[in-house]
Amino acid sequence: MKRAFLAVGLALLAALAQGLAAPPAAAANILGCEFADAADLVRRTRLTGTRILDIKDRFVAGLGNYYAPLVPYAKLPRHLIDAVVVSEDQRFFEHDGIDWRGVLRAMLENARAGAIRQGGSTLTQQTLKNTCFRDDDDLLRKVKEVLSAAEIEGALGKREVLEVYLNSVPFGGDRVVVHGVQAAARVYFGKYAEELTVLEAAVLAQLLPAPNRYNPHKAPELARERALALIQRMVRAGRLPAAAELVAQRQELRIAPSISGLPGYFASGPQLAWYALWARDEARRTVGPQAGVLTVATTLRPGIQAAAERALGQALRRHGQEHAIGQGAVVVLSHAGDVLAMVGGRDFRTLEWNNATQARRQPGSAFKPFVWAAALERGLAPSSRVLDRPIELGGVTIGNHDGRYRGEVTLGTALAWSSNPAAVRLARGHVPQIVELAHRLGIVSPLGTDAGIALGTSEVTLLELSAAYATIGNGGRRVTPSALRLVRDNDDRIVWCRRPPERPRVLRAEHAEALALMLRQAVRDGTGRQADPGFPAAGKTGTTNDNRDAWFVGFTDRFVVGVWLGNEKPVPMKGVSGGGLPARIWREIVRAAHEEPVIRPAGCPAG
Repeated sequence: MKRAFLAVGLALLAALAQGLAAPPAAAANILGCEFADAADLVRRTRLTGTRILDIKDRFVAGLGNYYAPLVPYAKLPRHLIDAVVVSEDQRFFEHDGIDWRGVLRAMLENARAGAIRQGGSTLTQQTLKNTCFRDDDDLLRKVKEVLSAAEIEGALGKREVLEVYLNSVPFGGDRVVVHGVQAAARVYFGKYAEELTVLEAAVLAQLLPAPNRYNPHKAPELARERALALIQRMVRAGRLPAAAELVAQRQELRIAPSISGLPGYFASGPQLAWYALWARDEARRTVGPQAGVLTVATTLRPGIQAAAERALGQALRRHGQEHAIGQGAVVVLSHAGDVLAMVGGRDFRTLEWNNATQARRQPGSAFKPFVWAAALERGLAPSSRVLDRPIELGGVTIGNHDGRYRGEVTLGTALAWSSNPAAVRLARGHVPQIVELAHRLGIVSPLGTDAGIALGTSEVTLLELSAAYATIGNGGRRVTPSALRLVRDNDDRIVWCRRPPERPRVLRAEHAEALALMLRQAVRDGTGRQADPGFPAAGKTGTTNDNRDAWFVGFTDRFVVGVWLGNEKPVPMKGVSGGGLPARIWREIVRAAHEEPVIRPAGCPAG
């Protein structure tokens, strides 16, 4: 074993001699690794990841491998650079890429131990390992490092080598791989790298040898202990005044809360993950596979997202156990189909399944607007009469949820009070037309072929149902829900930008207006009264058999909001109907959303 380690060491020394004899590089092409400058090398060697931005281009999430924007060497705190140098390569500014003393010391120690205990790698070699030669096996990579260490220093210079290193090195993470000091500063301290204190810089530097073992989220006391030991070494090395060590010893180490969640980092918490993942997947479908980091600018409104998370979360905490409610979901759209907010469940950390986009469930009476819209297209009016009395359907008597019947009523009254018998009467003989109309308005899921469809027995997603209501609310123009505004590739080039979408008219304006008026009546006087926000609003309740699902979907002049409550498995809740808790959640979200300023997504850049 010892002979093997000595043989490898001699091979490395031979390679080193060959590398030293080679002339300096005339261009930045190092054993096939091409780059224009330090920033270009960092960009070209990024692993696959996605950055999600909100409607104002502010960072909200990093998915997969998380990289923040590059920090130039000149903006890095001196104490951070010194901490890294003292920790990883004390002779960095003296050697020419290879530390002969370190190599020999590592060879002797490894030979003595019969195992690899020390690597002897310089920061220059580690930079090459993290970028150019990441995919090579260990021995080949070591040889390449020795051959090209002096060459990369000649091409970039010491400072730029450190710039590449600190912007590409992995800093561990809690269920997400964090690359570069800017991303690490955000994840562990909630600040920018330029603002790091001496103690915080030392915590990051001490992460480098074993990022997961010394992760301050998992072992804050150990991280602090190791950081103080490193600061002591910095003082002894003359790279830090003793007064700074005293300050660090008295300083409280404030670690940012761990707001990572599988599989990313979410700046406002894991509940944002449903939106971020959905936006990432939409971007991938739109632009195809991309190497490196994709930057996705979205229509996310953080204030509205926070209101949706808060309203749903509080309702589930206060009433979940009492009423056997395990899950919930919310989507908020603009009338153009922009997805402004999305909450896919109770807690992303325990269930990644997105109840807003992936789960198909029966909408109950929330499907009735499509039945009434088909009736309007047949020539009926809101004032037309329909009978609200029990009716037979497939050998089953169809009645109202509350057991009350109003006889012959107008279509508007029947919809406001969610009459089941009236819905069946309006659907009989017209099911194909209802199905065609629902698909026309935005329902994409398969629908049933009998009159039971009027009672919402066909399963749909919350997102598609909300998008169909947006079509009604905007006067009858079809919308396709989307989170995307603009997508940039790894080189920051625009690869896709959303132009004003075609929005074909799929419902006559007078029919959309009549239906909206009836849905306003449902909020003002009918089953949706608890959703009334105090200003004009339209919407519809939905409750399925045995209270398995409860919905409220509706719109104002600015927003379309859909709320669903239920369970992961189709088991009943206790006494939860669409006109109760879902309607109140809807009201709270709508009120908060209307307090937000009007923001119109920026158009595509010219050219």
